Amino acid sequence: MKKRDIIIIVAVLVVAAAGFLAMRLFSSGADYVYIYVNDALYEADPLNEDKLIEIDQGDGVVNHIQIKNGIVRMVDSTCPDKLCVKQGDLSAESYEKFPVPIACLPNKVIIELKTQDKE
Repeated sequence: MKKRDIIIIVAVLVVAAAGFLAMRLFSSGADYVYIYVNDALYEADPLNEDKLIEIDQGDGVVNHIQIKNGIVRMVDSTCPDKLCVKQGDLSAESYEKFPVPIACLPNKVIIELKTQDKE
């Protein structure tokens, strides 16, 4: 390898690292929590505002959702298996890496994170 080849490789690596860093710094990420009940938008809330949401569909079908410190979670549900509660926390960082919503299928409640642009 010649000196010129090494300079080109280093320059390409520096440009790639700068591009990756710029994407991370200027990426807006998910900033809204969208809650759907029976395939209809129930509520949309900012991810940075703490809130406890109760969804009471009647007939004993209830879900409790908590937004706190930029994290959303299903706190409690009347569904039989409670997989939605066991699914854990959802944050902008985790959703960007693994975009899977929190879903309570028996109660037909879905929690997704979206950016303001997709509102």
